[in-house]
Amino acid sequence: MISAFSAWLRHLVVLILLAVLLDALLPRSAIQRYARTVIGLVIVLALLAPLRSLAAAGIRLGEFEHMLAGPMLSQPAGAGASAGAFRTDLGDALRAGVQATLGIELVDVQVVTVMKADGTPVVTRVLADAAQGPGGAVTATEAATVRVAIADQLGLSPQQVSVAYPGGP
Repeated sequence: MISAFSAWLRHLVVLILLAVLLDALLPRSAIQRYARTVIGLVIVLALLAPLRSLAAAGIRLGEFEHMLAGPMLSQPAGAGASAGAFRTDLGDALRAGVQATLGIELVDVQVVTVMKADGTPVVTRVLADAAQGPGGAVTATEAATVRVAIADQLGLSPQQVSVAYPGGP
């Protein structure tokens, strides 16, 4: 997401530099006024490009907010899904996130939750089974990296996350 933002920003800066150059090259006449209007509209469209791409992808605002915040958002009360579905969805999101960021495949992720008085689940513990990492079997160092990454993402202490791996304790 940061790379997409930097590409958008780079595109915007290049567009503004071209607009300034074009403005400097145009003679002082009535055409310059029209050129400035067109250039201004192009820059406004470039500013709105991220919103256009979100609309084209059909992402609703709630999904976009969840995508930005990640799985650490707890499910709001009254959302209609059970705590079991929340645990399953969060486990799937953690599995996919670890695979994408660290390249380590998690075979199983179990999320342990407790329910608050208002009905929202709160994650208390995560148990994960690592299958294989980028170099084959998962090492103790890779398991510790996964443990810290999951703990940081969910706001837990590393002691609340355990990662089992082949040949490990």
